[in-house]
Amino acid sequence: MKVRKFKESTVDKAPTILVLGYFDGIHRGHQALFEKARDLADTKNATISVLTFPENPSIVFSKFNENLLKHLTSDKKRLQLFEKNGVDFLYLTDFTSHFAKLTSHDFIENYLKKLNIAAVIVGFDYKFGSDNGTVKALSDYDIYQIPQISDSNEKISSTRIRKAVLSGDVELANQLLGYHYELSGLVVHGEARGRTIGYPTANVESKDYQYMPATGVYVVDIEVAGKCYRGMASIGYNDTFGGQTKTLEVNIFEFHDEIYGETATVYFLKLIRGMVKFDGVEALITQMKNDEKIAREFV
Repeated sequence: MKVRKFKESTVDKAPTILVLGYFDGIHRGHQALFEKARDLADTKNATISVLTFPENPSIVFSKFNENLLKHLTSDKKRLQLFEKNGVDFLYLTDFTSHFAKLTSHDFIENYLKKLNIAAVIVGFDYKFGSDNGTVKALSDYDIYQIPQISDSNEKISSTRIRKAVLSGDVELANQLLGYHYELSGLVVHGEARGRTIGYPTANVESKDYQYMPATGVYVVDIEVAGKCYRGMASIGYNDTFGGQTKTLEVNIFEFHDEIYGETATVYFLKLIRGMVKFDGVEALITQMKNDEKIAREFV
C-alpha cells in the first residue's frame, strides 16, 4: 500500500475504486465497505483507494479537549488495517478550516476529478462538504452506498466502540471491531512493587493518542520480542499503595526476562473486575490469585 498526501501530482492515474470516510478503528461496519471495494476492484480490474484524514474532523468544529486527538488505533495499526482490507493507495489530506468550507461541488472538482474513478463507495449515512452533500451529488459516478451494519440490533459505530472501551467492556469493543482492542508502548521502570508480592509487572507506557480502557483488571495477551503470552493487566492508580499516576501494568505468565526498552503490544480480552482499594497486601494477593485463575482459564 502506498501512503501519500493528496496532491494532483501524487495521485495514481489507474482506474480505482474510491472509498470515502474517516474510518476511526476500521471496525466491522467499515470493513463492509472494503469488502464491496474488493469485489468491484476484481470486476473492474481496478485498484482500491481511500481519501481520508489523519485527525478527527471534529477538531475544526468543537472546543478542544484531549479526547479529540485520541483514536481507536495507533497510526501504525490504522495503516495495517487499511492494507489488510485491500487498500492500494491511501491519500491523506488535513481537515482544516479551509477544507471545511469546501462545498460538495468544490470537493468533487478539487479532489475526486483528479482521480480516475471507476466507482465510489460510501457508508449509509455519508455526507460531505459544507452543504452536507449526499450521494445525489455523486450521481456522475458509479456510486455504491453500503447499508447500515448492526450488532444486537444497534448500529456498529466508532462512537459505540469508544463508549465500550471507556467503560471497560472490551469484549463488546472487540466484537464490534472484529479484532482485539490493543495498546502499544515501551516497557519502562515502575515502582517494582509487583515483584515484592510475587506478581512482577511490565509497565507499558504508550506514546500513541489512544483511548485507555476504564480502570480495572483485564485478561490480556501481550506481544513482546516477537512472541505472544497470556497475562493480566491492571489499569489504575495503585490505590492500595497510594499511587497518583494512571498506569498500565501487565503480569506476564510464564515469563521471566527483562524487557525494559522493548515495545510491547497489549491485547485486551476481558474485564475481570473494577479497581478496589484493599485493606492490606494479603487481601490484595488473595484477590490477584483469583484474577490469575480467571485470566489463565479464559479462552
